[in-house]
This record gives sequence, structure tokens and C-alpha cells, in this order.
Amino acid sequence: MAQRSIIRTEAVALRSLDYGETSQIVTLFTKEKGKLGVMAKGARRPKSSFGATLQPMAYTQVVFYYKPTRTLQTLSESSHVESFHRLRGTLRAITVGLRIVELVDALMETEDAQPQVFALLVRALRRLNRHEPRAHNLWPYVQLRLAQILGVAPAIERERVEAVTGDDGLLSLVDGGVYPPTATPEEPRRASRAALRAYATCARADLDTVMRLDMTRPVRREVEALVRDFLRYQFDDAYPDRSRSVIAQIEAAEG
Repeated sequence: MAQRSIIRTEAVALRSLDYGETSQIVTLFTKEKGKLGVMAKGARRPKSSFGATLQPMAYTQVVFYYKPTRTLQTLSESSHVESFHRLRGTLRAITVGLRIVELVDALMETEDAQPQVFALLVRALRRLNRHEPRAHNLWPYVQLRLAQILGVAPAIERERVEAVTGDDGLLSLVDGGVYPPTATPEEPRRASRAALRAYATCARADLDTVMRLDMTRPVRREVEALVRDFLRYQFDDAYPDRSRSVIAQIEAAEG
């Protein structure tokens, strides 16, 4: 008989679902056990001890009873490690944050601990909490770093990027590399020179450099499309698209 153990670990809440009159089923990405589902009994009661710690993007320390034979563990405690109050202060930060947790939820296997992914997720949420003017830059950066951790790093070579000297060039969906328009990479996608260079920066530069990257809205949208197409090619139907229409509506409202 499988024994039940008590696990205490850091976690980020990815999504939640109301269950019954007072409870919630919450999907967590934990530092020790990876992605798993927990039952938070009484979480919806007005005086619940869980408070806001189970909202998507919450960075918490959790205690749950773990049994290997169960698909849903029982949550006992949850408290904030850091309260990202400012993150929820702007639509831009909220939408980028929700896209990031949606991506992690979609691409991570259940109970597959990925410490690098966990560190990337927390680092991104911390950055969003700082209310930086170029918060959108985090989205392509996180996607490409996650791809790298999962073994499909874009094959960016400086010489090939610098060889894109005209108005446009090519992105290979197979290796994620940037090529001049005269090259013949596999599964090419044509894009503007500005977008390809920004894409290469998001793929290779450190986070501080990426956050200083000044992209016009058309270039940013083109970069996001390049990253989306590359990840879709690599991960097939696992790549999430549920929030895309909502994001488009929000951006249209921002003008």
C-alpha cells in the first residue's frame, strides 16, 4: 500500500476550478514535484485561511498530503512567499502573466520537477511586478527560454543574423535559426529584418537586455508570431492558444 507523506514546497498557482459549494481544485507548479493538482477544501469560504494564495500567478509555500496513487492531492496550508500585489495593477502585466502560467501549464508534464522552469517562472513574475514599461518583452523571452530548457533551443548564430542586411530574412521553424533571404533552411518563415533581430535578441540575450529592447507594436507582434509559430512546430497541439483572442481584444482597447 502506498504511504501518504507530507510535502512542503514552493509553488506558483497556474489555474483553479470551483468544486462543490466551498472548495477549489487548483493546479500548482511546485518546485519539488512539478505540476500537480490539489484539492483545497473550504477555499471559497469568506474566512478561508487560503486567502488569495490560490489565485493564478500567486507565489506561495504550500503543504499538501501526497499519495503517489492519487491524481489529486489534498492541500493543507498555503501562504505567500512573495505577494505580487503590483502585478495585478495593470492589464498589460496581468495578461502577460496569465499567458506565461498558461504556457507552463500546457507544456509541463504532471509530476515532472523542472527547477529551471520554476526559477524562470518566478523570475518573470517578479519582473512583471516591477511595472516596467516594456512588460510585453517578457512574453517572447520566457517562451524561448522555456523552449531551450525543454531541449529545443533556437539555433541562433551571430554571423547568420548579421547576414540579414536587406528588408527581410528567414526563420526556420525546424531549428529556430535566423537566415538571410538567400539561404534555404527547412520550413522557412519570411519576416522583417527588425523582427528577426529582435527575435534573436529575445532568444540569446539576458533578461535585462531584453527588457531594454525597444520594439514598435508591429515589430513586437511580428516577433510574437515568429515565436508562436516556432513553438507550435516544436510542441504541436500542446502549445496553448486559449488566451490569444482575449489578449487581442485588450490590445485593441488600449489603442
